[in-house]
Amino acid sequence: MTEQEFRNWLKKVDLNGDGRISSGELKQALHVLGISWPTARAWWAVRKNDVNHNHYIDGDLEMKKLTQYAAKHWGVVVRA
Repeated sequence: MTEQEFRNWLKKVDLNGDGRISSGELKQALHVLGISWPTARAWWAVRKNDVNHNHYIDGDLEMKKLTQYAAKHWGVVVRA
């Protein structure tokens, strides 16, 4: 998938439509993808990529960091 397709997928992950992705929302998405340990992986992904430390993935920088993180740690193929 392209980076834009991954970002569009992330928008679908935002279940309540507030423009931010919580670890709970990310956990549900990882579970649907069949990724093991979704609770721990979602929590850690938010912790590692939350630049402003508000416990959410929001803004372009954090979305880009999460995209890179997913490619490296979850085996999600993100191509240019």
